[in-house]
Amino acid sequence: MKTDLKPLLKKVLDYINKKQYWKHNYIKYSVIKRMIIYATGIDRIYLVRKIFITMIDKGHIIRKRNKARSYLYKFKNPNGSTIESKTITIEFT
Repeated sequence: MKTDLKPLLKKVLDYINKKQYWKHNYIKYSVIKRMIIYATGIDRIYLVRKIFITMIDKGHIIRKRNKARSYLYKFKNPNGSTIESKTITIEFT
């Protein structure tokens, strides 16, 4: 049985945008897993993990390693700019 991930991924991304999950900062995989299960209605762990990995590969999720050698994840703001703003201070003496 082959499952098309595009409609499932769209459901998850729409749910993330609706709930603004990027404001929650870094969260564990178990929280994201429950969110994907709720948004799609699928409880097959293989498909949930595949959706999660697809989201990481497409750049929707930022991954950070913590002290316990595990990872924490954060959603990127889809409405935010991709250019980081930097300020330069020049002092004249």
